[in-house]
Amino acid sequence: MKLKESRFRSLRKIAVAVYGNDISELLQSHNDRFYLCKDINNRSFVNYKISNFAQTINNYEYKNQNFMSAKPFHRHLEVKGLPLYWILLAYLVIGYFYPVAGFAALVCMIAPVAVSVRRGRWWCGNACPRGSFYDRVMSRYSPHRPIPKFVRTFWFRLFMVMFIFTMFGVQMYFAWGDWNAMGMVFWKIILITTVVGIVLAFIYAPRTWCSFCPMGTLSSWVAPRDKSKLPDGYRSIHVSSRCQMKCMSCARVCPMQLTPYDSRGDEHGYLHPDCIKCGKCTVGCPIKIMAMSK
Repeated sequence: MKLKESRFRSLRKIAVAVYGNDISELLQSHNDRFYLCKDINNRSFVNYKISNFAQTINNYEYKNQNFMSAKPFHRHLEVKGLPLYWILLAYLVIGYFYPVAGFAALVCMIAPVAVSVRRGRWWCGNACPRGSFYDRVMSRYSPHRPIPKFVRTFWFRLFMVMFIFTMFGVQMYFAWGDWNAMGMVFWKIILITTVVGIVLAFIYAPRTWCSFCPMGTLSSWVAPRDKSKLPDGYRSIHVSSRCQMKCMSCARVCPMQLTPYDSRGDEHGYLHPDCIKCGKCTVGCPIKIMAMSK
């Protein structure tokens, strides 16, 4: 039986979301068959008979298995919004010539934790200049490899919090009383951690640093997660129960490499403490059954 054109469009949309634009030809229909594109090495076409689009995506594979195994699971997703990373660049330039401007870093140290008490890590995904830099600039060049699991562990993140604050405290002790010197302490910490984040972005994923950033860690510790005690107006990602977890497009575009589909059908939404509320998963969902809501 020939599949309807509307179903063909759904299948095409899912395939683009899952496999990106590396595929030269996408889902050409012919009677009751679909041809799933030739691979990059010009091997023969792969012919599939389909009962539904989810089955096709699940069973899809090239004869060239090496290409598929090398293709990263996570990918860049362009979204609309203000390029806040210019604030970071301006801070680094101005702070170099006027060290006292380094105190501006206090905003990005206090605000994430304060906001997280009622909104979770919203600041990290929507107002952090460095996060914007990783999402909008580094994401274009990062290999998008899996973030190492150990950097998400409680003990590693606790170590990073203690290490950064100890180094900050020692330097501030020797600079105390000199406004320029104290401002330079803030500036150096922002510069060094940004460089570390850039290096990690080139090796792993754009938001690798954010997975164990000390301020992000503190924010995740105070973020609402008790379903019975969520603040009034708390917004989270809600996934329809219609989600079958077949395409996993939401996980592919998540900057923190989380799995929002785990909360499908949950009336409270996705309450992972490291969800930065950026909304990319709602944009990346090919059938639009995810939304950021109360």
